[in-house]
Amino acid sequence: MRNNQTKTRRALILTTAVVFTSLALTGAPIALGVDGKKISRQIPEASLHCSPEVKAWWDALRDAGDRVMRSRGSNKDRKRFAELLQEGATKNYAPPIPDHKPIPLVQTPPEYTEEARQNHINARIGLSIEVLADGTIGQVTPLNNLGYGLDESAVAAAQKAVFLPAVQNGVFATYTMRVEMSFSIH
Repeated sequence: MRNNQTKTRRALILTTAVVFTSLALTGAPIALGVDGKKISRQIPEASLHCSPEVKAWWDALRDAGDRVMRSRGSNKDRKRFAELLQEGATKNYAPPIPDHKPIPLVQTPPEYTEEARQNHINARIGLSIEVLADGTIGQVTPLNNLGYGLDESAVAAAQKAVFLPAVQNGVFATYTMRVEMSFSIH
């Protein structure tokens, strides 16, 4: 029995590479796939057959996701989005879309530390980020070390991100992704 649970958990953990370029001093973060194309930040419309109740829930979730993006992740909008994800889980609603990678709604640029500024550090850090099935961020692990407080800054920024969780086999699933953040002085 335990072996089957382990296999099921492994099947739900997916891996991808994403470049999360953060222009710490000059602009907003950009999410790019490994092919260099921008990753969609919009929650897709329901495209699979579902009940009217599921469709209404999904439309409310899409609207809440749009509000999260417009407000850049205000606490009120994050809370409503999380409540709708929880409602879907409680009522056993299946996301009415095909299998999908997590969709980034809000990504916060990491703060550039004063020590890094004084040392004119321009660098990239890789992170392994776990987007949990409930939409929260799980474990964030640096894949390399920059020092100067930048590692901690990158982890803190990643923990503030908001995603629609991945969909695998008709359910929200945990998804581990590799992310890269850049620190540059312009």
